[in-house]
Amino acid sequence: MATLGPYFGTHAGPLKIYVGFFEVGSGTFTKFSGTEVDFAGSYQAFGQAGNFSIRIHLTDNNPAATSGPCEVTLNASSDSAAKYEVHGAQLTVATILNPMPVAIRRNEGGTQMDGVSGHNLWIGQSATA
Repeated sequence: MATLGPYFGTHAGPLKIYVGFFEVGSGTFTKFSGTEVDFAGSYQAFGQAGNFSIRIHLTDNNPAATSGPCEVTLNASSDSAAKYEVHGAQLTVATILNPMPVAIRRNEGGTQMDGVSGHNLWIGQSATA
């Protein structure tokens, strides 16, 4: 189904951002609904520090759909012609903002996002990523 809840783990309160086993930052979901999520945080990794934000909005408003249009914002750039597809327990989002589709799924009580700017991120409350 094309609602976002099944693909995201914990989304309340302050959360940690991991790349592999390394904690690199923290942030919060500033919006979370069946059709829209917005995460904002900051990171310090690989000799760099900055802000990280991602927003996904399923624009077809069809909870029964397994694919359709969406809007994606990654940091300060937006793509209103992005597409999503459901593959079992995984949501895949294809956008011109990222060189490869981003795979999103629940993992270890948090949210696994694979392929974001070439990195696999885990967002959650514990260090069990």
